[in-house]
Amino acid sequence: MRVAVRRINEWDAPSMLKVYAPYVENTHFTPDTTVPTLAEYVQRIDTYTYGRGWIMTEIDGVTTGFCLLTDRDVEKGDWFTADIQLYVAPNYQRRGVGTSLYSLMLNIMHYGNYRRVTAHINLPNDAAIAFHEKMGFHKVEEKDGVLLMERAIEQDDPNAERFTKPYLIDKFDYERSREYAATLVREV
Repeated sequence: MRVAVRRINEWDAPSMLKVYAPYVENTHFTPDTTVPTLAEYVQRIDTYTYGRGWIMTEIDGVTTGFCLLTDRDVEKGDWFTADIQLYVAPNYQRRGVGTSLYSLMLNIMHYGNYRRVTAHINLPNDAAIAFHEKMGFHKVEEKDGVLLMERAIEQDDPNAERFTKPYLIDKFDYERSREYAATLVREV
């Protein structure tokens, strides 16, 4: 089994939409109410990959899940907080894909000098709550059917004036974190 946990690029959009579309069509767990077009998704990738960050896990060349950071409900001017979103293909859930993605993203946030990460969970979703608690998040508040959870991030440089974009993080730190994250995925 070959596992890669890595930053994404525009060429990954079609395979990512295959993972994302069922969430939009069959659940209420996404910010979208309709599946975005390929062009819209490529634009999002451009925005988040070169801004806050967007990563994916592949198993044997198949996109199995992805994770991104956004500014959702982050106070304007707060350079040290981001909101995280996670999507894993149904047939790859409970195999460590989500854990691999959060492991790498939390390390990226550490080296990027973030202080806090939030997650919005549409309720009911006991599995998502349990996963976030396992990853060190705690409940903050529930409002209008959405649970806000958060986790503190230990900064690599506590004196940083703002976060460091993912592609500017030291290559050694990124590669070491990426290789570790790949070990978290399990075979069936």
